[in-house]
Amino acid sequence: MLNALPAGAQAAAIGDGLPRSFREFLMVADGATCGDVTVFDGATVDQMQFYADPVAGAAITLGRGEWCCVGVISDEPFFVNRSTGAVWYFPDTGVDWWMSSAFEKAADDFTTFFLQWVAGPEYVRLSATGPEDQWAELLRHAGRL
Repeated sequence: MLNALPAGAQAAAIGDGLPRSFREFLMVADGATCGDVTVFDGATVDQMQFYADPVAGAAITLGRGEWCCVGVISDEPFFVNRSTGAVWYFPDTGVDWWMSSAFEKAADDFTTFFLQWVAGPEYVRLSATGPEDQWAELLRHAGRL
């Protein structure tokens, strides 16, 4: 499937350890595939936390206690800070994400991230494909780009 926004999950099916705004999203849409952005569903997100494990030699040190990996952008992870709820990502700098020293805050919470960066005007900054993929075309048609 190229793009998908499945129906939300029941609260009981979503892990308790997830950041609040991400849990709320999963109750509306249980994951999403939107162009180059994949948001993990409730059944998958716990299995994907290896992205938050510290990597020897990495420029940025992460950890599962502080960061929750909630999806990928062109196969590179993005995270919610567990204490603040803010969403952070590794912008494309031409190196693998774990080698990058560029780690940027995109939004104060997951809802804002989704509306502005995944389904809004900032999507083309995230997309490796750029403004020409089907998701960007849909966003343009909906007046979101």
